[in-house]
Amino acid sequence: MGLHFTVREELIIVYGDTYRHRDTIKALGGRFDKVFKTWQIPLSQEALEKVQGLTGGATAPVAATKPATSPNRPGGEPAKNDAGIPVRELVTAVAQSIATGFPGPVWVIGEIENLAIRPQGIFLNLAETKEQGSRENSTGSISVKATIWPNGLEYMAQMHGEETLRQIMQDGMKVRCLCRVGFYRDRAQLSLTIENIDPLFTRGALALARETLLKELRSKGLDRINKQLQMPLFPFHVGLVSSEGSRAESDFLHQMESGLFPGKVSFMHAATQGDKVPVEVPAAIRHLAELGCDVLVITRGGGSAADLRWFDAPEVAYAIAGCPMPVIAAIGHHDDTCIAEEICHLRQKTPTAAAQFLVDCFAAARNRIDTAGTGLRNAIDRMAEVQMQWFEVLAGRLQTAAMRVISGHGSELSSLEMRLAALDPKPWLERGWTRLSVNGETIDSVTKLRKGMHVHARLKDGPVQLIVESIDGI
Repeated sequence: MGLHFTVREELIIVYGDTYRHRDTIKALGGRFDKVFKTWQIPLSQEALEKVQGLTGGATAPVAATKPATSPNRPGGEPAKNDAGIPVRELVTAVAQSIATGFPGPVWVIGEIENLAIRPQGIFLNLAETKEQGSRENSTGSISVKATIWPNGLEYMAQMHGEETLRQIMQDGMKVRCLCRVGFYRDRAQLSLTIENIDPLFTRGALALARETLLKELRSKGLDRINKQLQMPLFPFHVGLVSSEGSRAESDFLHQMESGLFPGKVSFMHAATQGDKVPVEVPAAIRHLAELGCDVLVITRGGGSAADLRWFDAPEVAYAIAGCPMPVIAAIGHHDDTCIAEEICHLRQKTPTAAAQFLVDCFAAARNRIDTAGTGLRNAIDRMAEVQMQWFEVLAGRLQTAAMRVISGHGSELSSLEMRLAALDPKPWLERGWTRLSVNGETIDSVTKLRKGMHVHARLKDGPVQLIVESIDGI
């Protein structure tokens, strides 16, 4: 392999076949790096001359990694005098460059991917999404493997608390980590050893993203749309979005059954934690909307505050804003509020509370109907009483008017009665007088009679028919 050296800042890095020269290197103040299998000698003119003597002037061949090209070789063929370097030496040179370029830990910002918690440590990728319009592929992400060893995890738990670490160490979480940069020469792979983490950065990033989305929703008026929908008096058809087989689902359905809910529940499974939430929850909302539900419930069980961030996703927020029916969010957290709860029609703390609210809707509606019925009966009774009072008043007025009319005609009736009495022939007939008539005409003079005329005579006890035989004086 040979002996090589390179100069990095204030150090002379010697690598390769160093075993035969270790005493000389030590005499120059050299320190052996067990990780990268190199010697680091403080830079001085004397040390540099001695190292050059040991290596025969063979400085680091890093410069030779970029092959010389000839203008007569458009394909970029290396020059004939460029012998190249072995892969092992190239990897060793890269490792040494990393070691000298990052002599101490540095703060690295990235997003957690492929988190795996093992007894021997925590393994993950720190990733950064590639920017649109960059010269790299615009899809996917750039990532580097990172590890938290047990001693580092213990240190961070003591410094920040185990609960804080549990909230932050999740897939998709953006973090700022203090990392020691390493390089596995056998695999030629960059690696990071995480020694500390900045919880304030993560919380700040989550809060900033949340406030940015809320500001966007408010500017478009989308934060009030679902709240302005009217809750049905009788929500017979309830749509339920939750994780199938979860405690949240069973608690909700049990409470609905216990409360004798008279309608039906249409269930739609969706992930309520993890990176599938922004995809599956909006899809479930759209499906239940197509079924024509009266109201929609999104629910999940308890969990850490960091779990709520999945319900801060823009996809979930826009799906709720565009939902045609009222949405009840029962995310199951008492202290923290996610965006889904901010913009939905109603927030309930638990799945059980959401179910009880719907059951109470029917009870409240029945109470309103009973109250309205009682009020209607009372109103009818009051109206009937008023009408009866008016009837009694009108009846009294009618009686008074009738008596006045009757009294006004009393004297006239008395006069008529006297006239009738005067015209009554009965008293005269009883005294022997009679009344004669011919063909209904009263005969009051003999001059109206003729011989042979049939005359009708009225006596006290009945009529008789007479024939005129003679008329005296005629």
